[in-house]
Amino acid sequence: MKNNKRANETATSVRKDMRMDKDLLALVDAVRGDVPFAAWVKRAIKMRLEKENVIRERTVKSVPIQMKIEKENINRDCTIKSVPIKKSVKVLRHNPKVKKISSNMQRSIKTKKILFDAIKILSVEEKIEIIKARYPKSELRKAIGDVVSKDSIAKYWDEIERSLNN
Repeated sequence: MKNNKRANETATSVRKDMRMDKDLLALVDAVRGDVPFAAWVKRAIKMRLEKENVIRERTVKSVPIQMKIEKENINRDCTIKSVPIKKSVKVLRHNPKVKKISSNMQRSIKTKKILFDAIKILSVEEKIEIIKARYPKSELRKAIGDVVSKDSIAKYWDEIERSLNN
């Protein structure tokens, strides 16, 4: 039997390469936050198709996510003070009252918030179906969409399982 599939195809998907303007790519990167690029593009296409009534039912639930980081949150461990040198220069001074949080810790906190906010909007029936599924992590990812990576779901699975059982 001859296989007619191309190298860039699977049973359910096809790989497409596309060229984008740098300005458009910068806008997408600014808006998408921690969501993987391909997942963001797929979701945007599905939303557009739903809007034009090509897709009647939602196949993936959209989770409202606000990914803007305010300057106050990024620099909350520093204060800006003017120091007279030859010219007036703004220098960042460490504020000992504020505990510094590493960027990795900030990212993990943000990922957990996105993940658990998505889980909160699931109905009780959906949570039960996810728990009873043969591959519950995969079912959870299908239910909440591509808001976080598979690795994040695996990393926080114990906490996720507890919140699904509540």
